[in-house]
Amino acid sequence: MKTKLTRTAVFAITILMSATTAAELYVGGSYGIVDQDDSSNSGTFTGDFTTGTVTGVNPPLTIPAGNPVGWKTEFDSGDQWTLALGWKLNNFRIELEYARSSSDVDTHKGVSAAGIDLTAIDAGVLISGNTGDLGASVGALAANGRGEIETDSFFLNGYYDFENDSAFTPFVGVGIGNTEVDVEYAPSGVGVISDDDSGTSYQAIAGVDYEITEGFDVVFSIHYLDGDDATVRSSLLPAEFDIENESLSYRLGVRYTF
Repeated sequence: MKTKLTRTAVFAITILMSATTAAELYVGGSYGIVDQDDSSNSGTFTGDFTTGTVTGVNPPLTIPAGNPVGWKTEFDSGDQWTLALGWKLNNFRIELEYARSSSDVDTHKGVSAAGIDLTAIDAGVLISGNTGDLGASVGALAANGRGEIETDSFFLNGYYDFENDSAFTPFVGVGIGNTEVDVEYAPSGVGVISDDDSGTSYQAIAGVDYEITEGFDVVFSIHYLDGDDATVRSSLLPAEFDIENESLSYRLGVRYTF
């Protein structure tokens, strides 16, 4: 039995070493534009919250823990940078990739708490202990977006190259990895969220290579990313929010094969 197991192990190692030896090593990098999808920030009060006293909310309300709170955030297009190290074997490629993106907030809107639309109510309602109107509605404060969302991702990608007789090589791929999401929401300069979280992410990829010289390619690709929601805490309210992390990016890069 030992002899059989030893032979099997040696055979497996030999095949693995042969595949590794036959594979071509490459490195690459890219710059891209990322369209961060809108986020429906779904939250829950983690403790009782007493509103500020403003016009229409007098006396103040106490919202028990467990009640919903949330709003929608829209983002501007942002930037993305990537680095990759991969191995190519015939039509297949395996790749380790690092990607970093950043998108500014365009606007926040549709703020509600405990089923109450706060859009037209004075923003002082959001500050526990506040007395008197601040002179701007919750909707106006939220509309002046400010803030950003940053992501740092590490992926293991797999590709299939549709090789042909031309200098162009279309390809498709999929990836799985981990993404850390850093959320900064500060509408009208008021800090609401400054926190981060990480979770599993997936991406679907399609693109085309163009061979400039042997071993050197220009690469255009489109990446659709969908990841776990980032769970973050508010610095203004006793509440926790799930921030959606979904994006579409368009990249232009280079790859050098050794």
